[in-house]
Amino acid sequence: MPSHPPRVPSKRTLAPQSPPPSLYLSTYTPELGAAVCRRVAAGESLRAICGADAAMPTGKTVWNWRRAHEEFRLMLDHAQGVARARSLAAQGAADAARRAERAAARRAPGRTGRPCSYDKALWDEIMARLMGGEGLAVICRDPRMPSVGTAYNWMRARPELVADYRKAKTFTLDIMLGDACDRLPWMGERKSWPMLNRTVRATEKAAARLKLKRYAPRQGPGRLKVVVEGPDGAEQTIYGDAAFGVSAGAGVA
Repeated sequence: MPSHPPRVPSKRTLAPQSPPPSLYLSTYTPELGAAVCRRVAAGESLRAICGADAAMPTGKTVWNWRRAHEEFRLMLDHAQGVARARSLAAQGAADAARRAERAAARRAPGRTGRPCSYDKALWDEIMARLMGGEGLAVICRDPRMPSVGTAYNWMRARPELVADYRKAKTFTLDIMLGDACDRLPWMGERKSWPMLNRTVRATEKAAARLKLKRYAPRQGPGRLKVVVEGPDGAEQTIYGDAAFGVSAGAGVA
């Protein structure tokens, strides 16, 4: 018969109880966490890393590590910033090459391009509605608005519109909070403060679903270096900028 560890007796109480000791042992090690982050910085997604490699932890385990271990959270945030900066730089270079190709085609004898349908008034209205928490796809369903494809074509043709789009997204949370709190009636301090707290939490949760972090200004990741001490006392760098060729402030303007 297999032997089982003795049960930890529970105590009847309404207060929150911590789990029994050694019930949830973390499998995190700095080396394994750094291996995950290096692959994320190289451009792999967490889904691909955790789903295709049996030596890697599951996606749920990775997010548990992120909540429980501060050093892993810093490494993962940095790695995702590196990957995001590279992706944005590649997209910016591709858009610049496309614009140059179209400009050269327009200058060719006998060639005329399709006129751009950009409308500044419509674009300003789109930005205002984005800051209010609406998605671009929802806004473009309005018959007065251009299609989603047209909006993206405007941004590809005019780099300054991309900056407007990103700036609007960064203001979304503040504007959503302001609008939600302005609509609350005042029912006295005893009732209004709990209602305000619930409204703020609900609005932050709704804004989090919009993935606002990906639209942050493109400043690139800062420097990060993680060093561990081996059994022999020698220091070893398990995660650092040298592995990716990234310097502070790297990214696209």
